[in-house]
Amino acid sequence: MTLLREIQLLLERTYAPVPINLEACVIGEGRCAVLNRLAGERAEQLAPGGRTFLRQAGDSLYVAIFYARPVIAELEANDPRETLNERNISALITFVEEIAHGVQAALLFKEGEREIETEAYARNLETQARVDTYLVLCKFAQMLCGEPIPRRVGSWLRRQMFDGSHRRFASREMRARYGAAQRCALAFLSQLRRMPVAERHGALREFRALGWAEKLAFVGRQEGQLN
Repeated sequence: MTLLREIQLLLERTYAPVPINLEACVIGEGRCAVLNRLAGERAEQLAPGGRTFLRQAGDSLYVAIFYARPVIAELEANDPRETLNERNISALITFVEEIAHGVQAALLFKEGEREIETEAYARNLETQARVDTYLVLCKFAQMLCGEPIPRRVGSWLRRQMFDGSHRRFASREMRARYGAAQRCALAFLSQLRRMPVAERHGALREFRALGWAEKLAFVGRQEGQLN
């Protein structure tokens, strides 16, 4: 089974099945360039390692995922199922985030969400991707190190995942979006760690199904405090 398929199935087991195989949604450089042009200026600001493109047509959602060659090359050379290190962690984060975007978008669309062009939708998607990617990284660490994850490994994962890279965006809007999403995700993960283990799965599902405003309310903050 491919790494992409394993991660998609892990997210589906956590939340719910989606009617899409994300392996079939992976596109090459040529198609990515076309979709970047159609997406306009905002797409130019995003990190080049991975992109998820969403398009609504009638009652259908179309998903396309792109990974740059260096991301795939690094994961092929350093399979994260065998080792996690300074070389492959950035590529793995990029890889998982795009899968999380695809799964989350499919679930939201299945549940009736159609406002995919709004800022609230974008922040919701980014917040969930932060949560899901961190938890997937923890799963890899558990497989390699055992459970519980050693404290130094957990600290390293958090530093890699929540690194402040959103401050490098030239656009104030993008800095605000990714900064707010990161803070909301961190607040939820902090709450999740304090919950009894038996309650965490239910809390994950509840949080995932919420919109952006509801996610903010869930973590007990007002949007103005997270911007």
